[in-house]
Amino acid sequence: KQNQYSPMTVAEMGTVLFAANEGFLDDVDVNKVVKFEAQLLDWMRSEQKELLDKIGPEGNFNDDITAGLKAALEKFKTTQS
Repeated sequence: KQNQYSPMTVAEMGTVLFAANEGFLDDVDVNKVVKFEAQLLDWMRSEQKELLDKIGPEGNFNDDITAGLKAALEKFKTTQS
């Protein structure tokens, strides 16, 4: 769920949903999911802006974007969380 005054872009929503669907949140405590999501999006905006731009407002997903998201999420999980 989005915060009322902090709407997410389509690319950000897609990233969060992809992370959840692909199991990247499975080991995150339920009480820490919101914090994890915020940290992930901050990191994606600063470290993976090009990938978010590829997804864009249209919500583009293809094999290259999927592979990029998986790699980015794996890197985030090992370096940031």
